[in-house]
Amino acid sequence: MAESLTIARPYAQAAFQFASQHHTLKDWSEMLQLLAAVAADPDMADTIDNPQLTEKQIAGLFISIGG
Repeated sequence: MAESLTIARPYAQAAFQFASQHHTLKDWSEMLQLLAAVAADPDMADTIDNPQLTEKQIAGLFISIGG
């Protein structure tokens, strides 16, 4: 778990900085809440763990759900 946090930290900081500079923190926060809820869904978790899907396909799925 600590490794995941270490890997995610620079991306989270970059997203925060981008949203802050573009005055879209509320929009980013809402989108992240939506995507966290999607990722927490048991069916979605099974999909994420599917070894037949590439990371690009999973990212595309999140993008299509999040708009």
